[in-house]
Amino acid sequence: MVERKHVDLEISYRDGRPRLGYLYLSDPSEKSEHSRRISPELVIDINKDGELIGIEMLDPENTTVEAINDVLTEYGLEAIRESDLKPILAA
Repeated sequence: MVERKHVDLEISYRDGRPRLGYLYLSDPSEKSEHSRRISPELVIDINKDGELIGIEMLDPENTTVEAINDVLTEYGLEAIRESDLKPILAA
């Protein structure tokens, strides 16, 4: 399992509710080569080397830690903790 070097969570709000979320798994300046919708709530971004660099949450309130960790595990990355999504869960 590869330890993540960088993780940031960005959330966009509308009317006080989380509207979109993005989990950065690399330097935010890294460009996506390919995006793929993997569920109604999640879109993943892959870099030119085939590495997962981010996960977009289209419905952050209904996105689970388990769903994100399934993706991270598939790409051999370290799982996140529920506390990593605390800003979304608190909304």
